[in-house]
Amino acid sequence: MTDYQKTARAKEAAQEYMRGVKLRRDASQTTDKSLADKFACSQWTINRAKNALPTNVLSEEDQALVRQLAADKIAASKQLPMLTKEYLGYKHQVSRDAIDLQLELLGFVKPAAKHKAGAA
Repeated sequence: MTDYQKTARAKEAAQEYMRGVKLRRDASQTTDKSLADKFACSQWTINRAKNALPTNVLSEEDQALVRQLAADKIAASKQLPMLTKEYLGYKHQVSRDAIDLQLELLGFVKPAAKHKAGAA
């Protein structure tokens, strides 16, 4: 395998990893607690809506949206194990360091690192 091929594979793995980070962030924004805050109701109401049980607090449209968000979160959680650096390194036959290098070249900054940099 040439250096160009290794670089291309590492870049592809880095792009997939960035997609995984976005999915993780989106999934963390659809927890029962965050949905309860967004819809101004309790987590109990969110659970009832997710399970298609009747509730007077949320409209039918809101209940359908909660169910859709829950389904999207489940679908994303099934993809997440395949979007880790370890798995992507194995899949693309590149090292974790090569992926990290491509992430750096793509300008990717970990969300936690952004927060720490802003706090300093």
